[in-house]
Amino acid sequence: MILNYVPRLNQSGYRIMEELADTVPHLFLKGDGKQLKESFDYLADKKGERPYDYPEIKLRIPLDPLNQIRKSGPKTDIHYAPLLRQAVAGLSSEQASDRCFWASLTCFVLSPYVSVRWDSPIKKTKPAHFVRRHWLWIGKQGRVWNAGARLWWLAENALRASEFSMHSSDKFLETMANNVNLYHQIMARAFSSNPVLLAAIYDIALANNDFLFKTKYANELCRNLNIKADTFDILDYEELHQIVLNSLPFATGATGAGITGLLQ
Repeated sequence: MILNYVPRLNQSGYRIMEELADTVPHLFLKGDGKQLKESFDYLADKKGERPYDYPEIKLRIPLDPLNQIRKSGPKTDIHYAPLLRQAVAGLSSEQASDRCFWASLTCFVLSPYVSVRWDSPIKKTKPAHFVRRHWLWIGKQGRVWNAGARLWWLAENALRASEFSMHSSDKFLETMANNVNLYHQIMARAFSSNPVLLAAIYDIALANNDFLFKTKYANELCRNLNIKADTFDILDYEELHQIVLNSLPFATGATGAGITGLLQ
């Protein structure tokens, strides 16, 4: 049963939302979606713009639980990513890459959630930049920073990768959410578009190679993989698994045993 409808921004509406982010970012930071919408509608009317597309976005389940969190952290991502994916069930990858779609959902429904989940000192120093990043941005970096898109892609990538692995989608979701250094590097290079590669990377990381969750080694692994990226789409799991093994950075210290065991 459809439980909620969300106004769908068009390109004109998105530009108006960007203007609000730049001029009155405190409207977003307050986490009051109703007040934000009223200000948005007033500005759109003043400009004589039609800021919405139809039909509206249909939510399969309410997202109110996301707006009830009292502290931030990856544990909320683990719980809320599947919930948001369920709310927009049937969303295609193309739709999930639409900045207007996520700006609509984030600004009109998830504004309280974003304000709490992404609590940061940068709010005080660069509020407009902070708002653009977490309420509006999309694309490669949007999948990491836009609050709604991030949750959907976490759940989607976990599910896709689990189809090629012995690990469950819950395990992938937990690992991705709790180890953002590796996840951010993968998303920044769009490796997540290949679920087989994603499965291989996380299977190896989970095989006693937790050093890959550290920024230094996550960066190095993804740089090494990026050199070979042109061939990834035509390779199967075993081939990609071997490429990831061959691309592992040398980790000095306790985690070296994990690499030795894999390569024997």
